[in-house]
Amino acid sequence: MLLQKSLIGNSRAGKEQFEEVVRSRRMANNQERMHAQVMRANGEMVVNDGLIPRDVYQEFDNVTVERMRLDDGDTFLNDLLPLSRSVSIGELVSKFRQASDAGRAQTSMSGQIGVKMDQVEFTYDGSIIPVHDTGFGRNWREWNAQTSEGFDALIDDQRESIATLRQKLADNFLDGHTDAQGNYLVVDAISWQGVRNDSRVIQVDLGAGGVNFDFTDTAQTYAAIESNFKEVRDTALITNKCNKALTYYVSLEIASNLERNSSESYSSEKIMNRLAQLIGVAEIKASSKLSGNEFMAFPLDSSVIRPVVGMGLNTVAMPRPVYNSNYDFAVWGAIGFEVRTDFFGNSCVLFAQA
Repeated sequence: MLLQKSLIGNSRAGKEQFEEVVRSRRMANNQERMHAQVMRANGEMVVNDGLIPRDVYQEFDNVTVERMRLDDGDTFLNDLLPLSRSVSIGELVSKFRQASDAGRAQTSMSGQIGVKMDQVEFTYDGSIIPVHDTGFGRNWREWNAQTSEGFDALIDDQRESIATLRQKLADNFLDGHTDAQGNYLVVDAISWQGVRNDSRVIQVDLGAGGVNFDFTDTAQTYAAIESNFKEVRDTALITNKCNKALTYYVSLEIASNLERNSSESYSSEKIMNRLAQLIGVAEIKASSKLSGNEFMAFPLDSSVIRPVVGMGLNTVAMPRPVYNSNYDFAVWGAIGFEVRTDFFGNSCVLFAQA
């Protein structure tokens, strides 16, 4: 999701994305130069050339990396960043293949009963890669002040715009890609409805119709919490045959409750620490993007879950058509989320809520 050296140097698609960003920035500066030349040639009023120095763009990029790595409550987004895969911006949908089992093994004393031939069968799934964008700008008459101050205010504008876009990505991961009317975006019959709702995710009911347990209840004993936590865990470990250790992300309310000692009769481990020692549990973390009696879990494994990036997050200047046009900037990226299930629909990603 971030246009860093590690991505640009190791990914052809990432390198192409960065080159496209550089071209867009260069085009904006070239357009500004031509615009000023035409105005001067015709004796018209000309404001200072709106050229964006390279070091300002570098500061924009540094702020993007810094802000995207901060914990704004969506700890899971930081964990997903290293798992991302870059693809061409032309890909609206990134598809992958799901393979069935193959082979019909048999046993005999003679070995002459005939080998039974078989082959793998395939189904296909994928993830859509929508564009996420926001923007910021300054009045054209402010430009002198900006240049004298090293574009400090613009850098602050960009920092907060990245924070807004980060929150949008976290919301999209949780609740899906939707349009302005709240409808899920669909391409080639493929959509992403978020971990709270998507059919690729194991949906666990913590309410009366399901597990019927409140992990925020401070009156519950460790034994009760462990028993019900294991019931949720087993939906992935046993029912869905997931052999990977999952990182669990819980609400702050649940995290606070799990900070209690597992026994009041003696000095004991915290409930959270004991749960983290169970089979299939890699770690337990808190996120303020979750609330009340809800939590989710997935392995930090790109073969199971990952962002798919058609364009890394970047900032570019918009062309100015006339002398008194404002100086506007677009902050954007093309990012989707891929959750892989196997041929039989088994998943290693779960969401539990009442």
